[in-house]
Amino acid sequence: MTTDDRATRTARLTAAAHARSADTEARAARAITRLHNSGQPITFTAVAKTAGVSTSFLYQHSQLRAEITSRRTQHAPNETTPSASRATVESLRTKLAAATNRNRQLAEQVAQLTTENQTLRSHLLQSRTQQPPPQPPSQPPL
Repeated sequence: MTTDDRATRTARLTAAAHARSADTEARAARAITRLHNSGQPITFTAVAKTAGVSTSFLYQHSQLRAEITSRRTQHAPNETTPSASRATVESLRTKLAAATNRNRQLAEQVAQLTTENQTLRSHLLQSRTQQPPPQPPSQPPL
């Protein structure tokens, strides 16, 4: 292998490493943006998982580390979220209780109507069996 070949290969490897590093940095930056837009907490672990990179890569790149650190402090937990969630859970429980109560009322009404229907059917059958059979019309004498 000549010195020229070695220099060419080294240049290609260096260019490939820079391209790979730039691609990885871009994936990490997109992951930060994606996490921020979705409202998820921005941590080194979350960014690394989303971008498919290692946390050590994020710590080694000062620009990414600064971005994550600044966004992490901006995304302090919002105190209105738990109460909003709690209100949603409470409203769902109230709706469930109302639906359960209505369901019980309807079941009682169905049971009452079924009983009335059976009673009326039995009265109808009894009235039909107690009536004398209809007589054919009589013929006038000849």
